[in-house]
Amino acid sequence: MSDQSNSHEGSANDSPTSLTSGRDWSALPLRHEQYEWSMEAEGPLVQGPLDMEFLRGQRMLLTLEEGQYGLLVHDGALKALYLDGCHHLDIGNRPDQVQTDSHLFFLSTSQPVEFRWTSTSEHGFTTSDGTQVIGRCSVRIEKPARFYHRILRNLSDWSPETVNSQLEPLVHQAFNNLLSQVCQLEWDHPGGLQSALMGLGASQLDEFLSEHGLFCESLAAYTAAPPVENWQNQTTGQSTDLLHS
Repeated sequence: MSDQSNSHEGSANDSPTSLTSGRDWSALPLRHEQYEWSMEAEGPLVQGPLDMEFLRGQRMLLTLEEGQYGLLVHDGALKALYLDGCHHLDIGNRPDQVQTDSHLFFLSTSQPVEFRWTSTSEHGFTTSDGTQVIGRCSVRIEKPARFYHRILRNLSDWSPETVNSQLEPLVHQAFNNLLSQVCQLEWDHPGGLQSALMGLGASQLDEFLSEHGLFCESLAAYTAAPPVENWQNQTTGQSTDLLHS
């Protein structure tokens, strides 16, 4: 039996109509050729793919923990999304079996990806008045099917390096969009931008990440240099260097 009410994929636009999802708790017959598989707990965000051809004629017992998802792909289309629980998959070429030319790979929605931008980063942030902004953020997958369609579907290499190289420009652009909104505000003191940046919440970045199936777990941003105040009360001969000693 399948419990589809627990799936996080609530939008019909996230996946094809043939996509199935749910937990499979049905009884498993005792078979010596049963093949057991689980996701590496401390592994990367995306793991796999696992080629089904070498399991032809066998049954796989797939066990997923909370926050782990199995994605079954055939001819580039996402055919099934397996939630946490136990699933038994018959591999073969009958219509009721998992096709041998399918691939199975795994996503972790509890594994964060960290990004950090400094004043020396190749792709940093600069406001229209030339102020440099530094920051860091952590993102996670929220919608596995949407993440597949927007990020993974066109990749031939799902290594951590390749996946991160796809994510960084998306997160960078999302932060740039948020920074543009912040810079439209007006401040009556030099520290206004700094205060606005320090008041940003992680959820404010989600507006620009949700279309990719991602959400922001944490966010911090600051001006690269502290605000410069206009010192009006300096006495004659007083060096500004002494003010910072």
